[in-house]
Amino acid sequence: MELRQLRYFIAVAEEKHFGRAADRLHMAQPPLSQQIKKLEEDLGVMLFNRTKRSVKLTREGLQFLTVARNTLDTLNSGTEQIRMMARGEIGKLRIGFINSASQSNFPDAVAEFRKKHPSITLDIQDIHSDKSLALLRVDELDACIVQGGTADFRDLEWMTFMLDPYVLALREDHKLAKCSHVGFAALHSETLIMPPRECYPETWTAIMHMFEERGATPSIVQEADTHQTRLALVAAGMGVSFVPLRMEQSCPRSVKMMPFRWPQDPPMSELRLVWRRGDDSLALSLFIEVMKRFAHSEGSCGL
Repeated sequence: MELRQLRYFIAVAEEKHFGRAADRLHMAQPPLSQQIKKLEEDLGVMLFNRTKRSVKLTREGLQFLTVARNTLDTLNSGTEQIRMMARGEIGKLRIGFINSASQSNFPDAVAEFRKKHPSITLDIQDIHSDKSLALLRVDELDACIVQGGTADFRDLEWMTFMLDPYVLALREDHKLAKCSHVGFAALHSETLIMPPRECYPETWTAIMHMFEERGATPSIVQEADTHQTRLALVAAGMGVSFVPLRMEQSCPRSVKMMPFRWPQDPPMSELRLVWRRGDDSLALSLFIEVMKRFAHSEGSCGL
């Protein structure tokens, strides 16, 4: 059985006349009649009752008409889906992101992508930067939003999605809360909550070096990985902490975000969109294109 025979059969069934069906198919009538006869032989059933004046479907022919139409519809639908995949209009993208990216333009970018490309499914997963990069390298993620500057990106492609300054988070009843801004001297012997040194070595080293240069020594009482956790500890009165300015959007009510008097080159919090080098997926290219429109390289957003 051939697909063209199904098309021939449907035409004869709908026209109820071999001559009109042949005209519709832009072919001569004898070859059409031969193909229908061969189809009946292959199936082992009569599909049409033929007389000199009429062509009517048999009971089996009527049932086979449904089968033929469904078969061609399925084939046409599948073919169009393959073409859409080739054009990057359909598919699936697996995207990892660190939790603090929810305080950036990332949710808006995702919403815009889904609106522009509804046939591309997004599988969005909240994953720590190190794990995201590991999954990306073994092709279990297609792209990820991670903390910049804490890993080796040499084998990957990336772009800065957001970059913003660190500010000081402290309880609203803290003795420094009434100041217009705070510098390193004010934090001498102050209890400080920092991110884990092994996870953020560059940020840790830069901040501690700035303290040392100014003769100030904070008392590091605890380490906490996420910005949200550090803000919660600040709210509990455990100490003060440096967090990116964008975290003001999810700051506990009892916590105040204060400008900090950094030196000329302050440490910045960076979000990077990362993907595998050489990945030429059209769906991924479309996602990167949207992310570029929502990216901020400076100002009020970051890590």
